[in-house]
Amino acid sequence: MTRNTAVKWLKAITYIGIYGGLLLPLVFVPVVIFPFVFSKHICFQVLIGLTFPAYIALAWAEPKYRPRWKAPLFIAIGFYFIALALSVVFAADPLRAWWGNQERMNGLFQVLHFFIWMVMTSSMLHTWKQWKNILMYEVALGVFMGCVSLLQLPFPRLLMFQAGPRVGGLLDNPIYMAAYQMFNLFFILMLWLKGAKSGTKIFLGIAAVVDIAAFLATQSRGGLVGLFIGLLAFGFFYSLMSTSKKAKIAIVSVIAFIFVFYGVVYFNRTSKIVQDTGLARLVDLNATIDTRLIAWHIAWNGFIERPLTGWGLDNYHILFNKKYNPQSLEHGYYETWFDRSHNTLFDVLSMTGLFGMLAYIGVWWALFYSIFRAYRKKWIDPAIASIILSLPIGYFVQNLFVFDQPAGFTMSYLLYGLVIAATSAEFDGLAKHEDAVDKKIDAIHTDIPVVTLVLVYMFSLFIIWHGSILPWKASYYSIASNNNFSAGTMEESFRLAKIAAATPTPYLDEQIFLETQNLMKLVDNNSLSKVPFWKEWHDLVVSIAERHLAQHGMNTHPLFVYATFLQSFASSVPEDGPKAEIYYQRALETSPTRQQLLFTIARWKVIQGKKQEGYEYFKRALDEDGHVGESHWYVGLSLSYDLNKKDEGSKELIASQNVSSPYSIKNARELAALSDAYANSADIEGWKKNIFEQIRNFTNGDVSTYVQIARGAEKLHLLDQRNLLLKAIQKLDPETEIHFGPVLSGMVKTIDESLNMTSNTQSIAQPAAAVPGVTITPDTPGIQIVK
Repeated sequence: MTRNTAVKWLKAITYIGIYGGLLLPLVFVPVVIFPFVFSKHICFQVLIGLTFPAYIALAWAEPKYRPRWKAPLFIAIGFYFIALALSVVFAADPLRAWWGNQERMNGLFQVLHFFIWMVMTSSMLHTWKQWKNILMYEVALGVFMGCVSLLQLPFPRLLMFQAGPRVGGLLDNPIYMAAYQMFNLFFILMLWLKGAKSGTKIFLGIAAVVDIAAFLATQSRGGLVGLFIGLLAFGFFYSLMSTSKKAKIAIVSVIAFIFVFYGVVYFNRTSKIVQDTGLARLVDLNATIDTRLIAWHIAWNGFIERPLTGWGLDNYHILFNKKYNPQSLEHGYYETWFDRSHNTLFDVLSMTGLFGMLAYIGVWWALFYSIFRAYRKKWIDPAIASIILSLPIGYFVQNLFVFDQPAGFTMSYLLYGLVIAATSAEFDGLAKHEDAVDKKIDAIHTDIPVVTLVLVYMFSLFIIWHGSILPWKASYYSIASNNNFSAGTMEESFRLAKIAAATPTPYLDEQIFLETQNLMKLVDNNSLSKVPFWKEWHDLVVSIAERHLAQHGMNTHPLFVYATFLQSFASSVPEDGPKAEIYYQRALETSPTRQQLLFTIARWKVIQGKKQEGYEYFKRALDEDGHVGESHWYVGLSLSYDLNKKDEGSKELIASQNVSSPYSIKNARELAALSDAYANSADIEGWKKNIFEQIRNFTNGDVSTYVQIARGAEKLHLLDQRNLLLKAIQKLDPETEIHFGPVLSGMVKTIDESLNMTSNTQSIAQPAAAVPGVTITPDTPGIQIVK
């Protein structure tokens, strides 16, 4: 093979890496855990691993393709990665900082792949013509992504997983899709303003319509604010730089139209058309940001505690758990497990410290400096300059409400590569190459280092195998095991679980979660005896969990999950009980104020017969935040039924309904407990409002439970309501007529007297589990109270 042929092959392979990198958002392989994220990143890693060695050889042989080391933005990004590396070295959990986790894939190992891709892109694409081609390619991909998103509206299960009213397409998350389409809209604008031909403009117009529709379908408020700010910035910069009055008028008119359109939608936000089209969320400005403020405050406190290098890349979860704010539970359990502050600035500050923040600011300084310098030197025209100035601003604003993700990384590093290329003299052909030294370098041709290339490829394949293929394999077998468990093929599920466990991977946390939840289902359903090898399976899970926790001992969630698993097996595996205690306490050490942990430990204490200790844990949770109704509820139950302090317990159960974040009653049995509390406290109005008016919503009780509620009405002398309940119970189960006939006819005054009078028949005053009566399910009419 001649040198020229070898160079062509190396260039072709490098271009496959560059153009193939933009396919990352489209990748969706639903055979692994978190397929919308994990599969994308693994494929990207393999792509870079297979093409980067070719680029290295090409850059060695052809100096004109070497990295733009002297570009200010390139230097700034280099310093930023040094700061990231320091955050990994001094991280609270260095392994997590390096590898990240399957759900986010934001460890340094993955982010380095984006940096490498940016190096390849900015080094190979020098001119506007080259960038025009790749941007047209990206716009076409954006149209495809947009179409998939829009198809989810009529076909919510298009991508196997149920989509909500806000669609995210192949990115799954609507916020991610909004950010992705924002980039594409600016790229369309750039191509349009750079003199696209009429046929191309037709395509760009169609692309813009699709992308805008997909953007609106995400209903992302953060993305909308980012797009608006970006467009405003563009209008400002373009008005300053452009000499064309028509262009200025057109730009200002479009921006004005957008604001007028938004205003019309806002003032008609309650109309049916706005509600039906999904625009309502975009004009709902009353959304709470309380949980975001909590996360930001925690990030700031974390920075104060570790100011230089932070807690480590992808280590925010450790900080959040350690400084967990109990007020988070006022907004639901979903808001209590944050692994990001949902603000890029606070993420950088808390995870990478002062070094990372200064480097991050340096990236932005270098970006704007490079663009203004290139514009002054006439290397770029007003269209390019104003767009690559305004797009980062819009994306930055959007990231004040979220964090980077696969498509975001792809688009932002593509933008960095574009800025590095666009801020050189050769980009737009408006100036000749000014550096004679660079001309001499370009003329140098070096032999292709074949031996070195082979060695680099061997090293790269080693990294691909251990860093990408084996984790993929482990994830594949883990999800396959889970699917077989759901299908009831236990032997196959266990076989696959053993393969997954034997496959080296840094991403064990999700594997642990799936396996523990599955085996706990066997315990909950009393099905262990149906799986003769359950103990071997149990021991496998124990080995996986303890291996993982030995490396990640500060991660609250897997500690909590594993402790719960051990507790569930304590009766079958005696040694699991003491171990559960140890791991619960370890979890609590990592997150001392987390109510969910305190609740679970308290219940475990009660099961062990340590009722006073259980109450103390419940009370500790209540002391952390008295506005959480669930804490009042558990304290009330503990006082009433564990410690036999009915009066105190009743007050707490009632309080659970009156705080700012009230406890949501889940079933009829809980409603009966609340009924008793109102009866004990002689709270007639409370019983009417929260028991009698709500009982229709609880169709999951049995006769005994409803009789208990009727007794509460009787204790409060609400005899009409009691009688209505008893009649409803009779309709539910006609066999009970004999029990309630005396009290309903007035022969006796109380339910108990009526039951005593009919004691020759089976009493429904027994505990519910012992009563054969009728259990109301969602499939039956339920209890009907007719006034």
